[in-house]
Amino acid sequence: MKVEKLRKKLAEEKLDGLLVTDKINRRYLCGFTGSNGLLLVTENALQLFIDGRYTQQAQQQTQEVEICEIPVGGNLIEVLRPFVAGTVLGFEAGTIAYQRFLDFQDLMEAVGGRLAATKNMIEELRMFKTPEELSAIRQAAKIADQTLEMILPLIRTGMTELELANEIDYRSKKLGSEGPAFETIVASGPRTALPHAHASNKKIEVNELIMIDFGSIHQGYYSDITRTFAFGEVANEIIETYQKVLSAQKQAIETVALGKPLGEIDQVARLVLEQENLVQYFSHNLGHGIGLSCHEYPALAPSETLLIEKNMSFTIEPGVYLPEKAFGIRIEDDVAVNESGHAEILTHFNKEWMTIDCNR
Repeated sequence: MKVEKLRKKLAEEKLDGLLVTDKINRRYLCGFTGSNGLLLVTENALQLFIDGRYTQQAQQQTQEVEICEIPVGGNLIEVLRPFVAGTVLGFEAGTIAYQRFLDFQDLMEAVGGRLAATKNMIEELRMFKTPEELSAIRQAAKIADQTLEMILPLIRTGMTELELANEIDYRSKKLGSEGPAFETIVASGPRTALPHAHASNKKIEVNELIMIDFGSIHQGYYSDITRTFAFGEVANEIIETYQKVLSAQKQAIETVALGKPLGEIDQVARLVLEQENLVQYFSHNLGHGIGLSCHEYPALAPSETLLIEKNMSFTIEPGVYLPEKAFGIRIEDDVAVNESGHAEILTHFNKEWMTIDCNR
């Protein structure tokens, strides 16, 4: 079904086929998870070009795919040559390595063919999740929820951000995650004002904020969650700001509905923060697609005109970052557009204001 949808797109663009070089897109179309390979999709064929290291893996993971093995000492271009003569092939312009592009360009010129750049052709298919894909994302989100439940009681004064990040990764894997969705973010105190802080050797102190942003992976599908909470007592201004960000997030989630532009969801959150004189501290898009990649197409940007449809999945994560006041707050959930056309929240860990006991 996925391949047939792609073939329909190729026909509409008057392309004879598509050279799929992106690892995630290759997995999406044929199931092959190897780190190297090329998938050629044409009207009547689906061919996977790999070297001998991956032959057995490809045989186990794929169905109705012709496996074309590159011989020892051979190269992809020569094996590919007889399959592409005289054709017009699309390539993934947004992700292809430059040298690989040059190799393909030389090949197509030599065999009387032509390359044509494509953008988000497969990513547009990946936007809409099957029931099986949504089930995998729900499980990834459940693992993240359970990880936070286990982690919060472990936080101690003097623990470094790196130590806490390592505990998160370890506990998540013990609960079944295939690995961290990205480099786990732990920021404390004034470092919460860094939107994408790297966990550091800073020690966690009493009476300061902690921001945790991480995700889990299940069957290749990702979750992504952010929670910000107090470790001990913090200033009332911080608590009040938190409630304003939470209101922006909740209102954005409630706005999700079929046929609305994704940009409108961002604008709702931005308006709430503007009314609270905080929008100037909201320095990123409201969210991003989530699935086989943690950050995938589309972005929930203010100007995004793409309309919301059923079975989309994305994050909603407003944040404000105030370095002059030495704190920042972000709250993030994963959502899917359900059959009724509204947002089903997939991450369920508490997001109401939390104060963690620092005297333990």
